[in-house]
Amino acid sequence: MIHYTDKDSYNAIRSQVTWLFKASQPPGDRPWGTYFTTLEPTTKNIAQRLRIPRVKLAYLFRFTGGEDLLPLEGGRGQYILYSPDDYPVEESRQQGCGESGI
Repeated sequence: MIHYTDKDSYNAIRSQVTWLFKASQPPGDRPWGTYFTTLEPTTKNIAQRLRIPRVKLAYLFRFTGGEDLLPLEGGRGQYILYSPDDYPVEESRQQGCGESGI
């Protein structure tokens, strides 16, 4: 599972032993939550597919699990999942974080 973010949020999340992704209200008609994807940074037109600004793709967090996440309604639910609450990722599930290269 991957969470993309900007530099400020990246620094805040990685400063904790247990990563905590904070739920919020995204623009548009999407539900309150914190969002994740299965799309890799090499995915063509990733910003358009995720419908987020490129600046929000500068950094990423990778982790295992995510079976408890909900798929976004519609076709994008195949690769966009979310939690309606803050989402902690314990150290044992963390696979790495850093610049995405996008």
